Amino acid sequence: MELIGKIIEIVGDRSDTLWSISDISYSKFKEDFTRAIILAQHYNHFISNAEYDEKEYHDIILEIRMSIDQKINLLRNLFDQYGIKNFVPPVAQTDEIELVAPFSFKYAAVQSGLGWIGKNGVLITREFGPRVRLGAILVDFPLICGKPIKESLCGNCHACVDACSWGVIKGVNWNISSRREELLNYKLCNKKRSEYIKTNSRKHTCGYCILACPWGIKEPGKQ
Repeated sequence: MELIGKIIEIVGDRSDTLWSISDISYSKFKEDFTRAIILAQHYNHFISNAEYDEKEYHDIILEIRMSIDQKINLLRNLFDQYGIKNFVPPVAQTDEIELVAPFSFKYAAVQSGLGWIGKNGVLITREFGPRVRLGAILVDFPLICGKPIKESLCGNCHACVDACSWGVIKGVNWNISSRREELLNYKLCNKKRSEYIKTNSRKHTCGYCILACPWGIKEPGKQ
């Protein structure tokens, strides 16, 4: 299909960006759109907890955000050219009490088969672990969807639990029916990160639980 070929041209060869398609009949956007294209872009370079620096980690996140925004904008232009109704949902949370965004990129990523939710409440991919930035664009077009992932592959691993100095991660394995509060105390996590605003005018870009995850880390000598 010509359209799929053009999408692939934009998102790349999966060497640094994964993508898939999710049915969004579960979403409040279902009246206007039928699918979400989800992108998961790998960090350009990896830093471990041993060499962690908050400012460096924050800069990496910003760099990846700019890159994935460029791809989303190219996809938007593509769909406009084909006359396909589309919408780019906001990334930011609009509710500082319940900490929810209008459209959950993570849930759509799970529904599309890109990965599962780790004990730390973030998306885990086989290829890159949790070291990815998500992007999404909603379309009103019957693209073929990926197969949802319904169970965690984290098993008995507690790397993210042990890495959290605030103790917000409960060590519970996720499944498709899990609620966020069953996995972690997300309000305490947000409270601790928000204390950084007083001195730095932004939340702390804490990445300890992400960088500790063994998924996506290639062993020496393996491709």
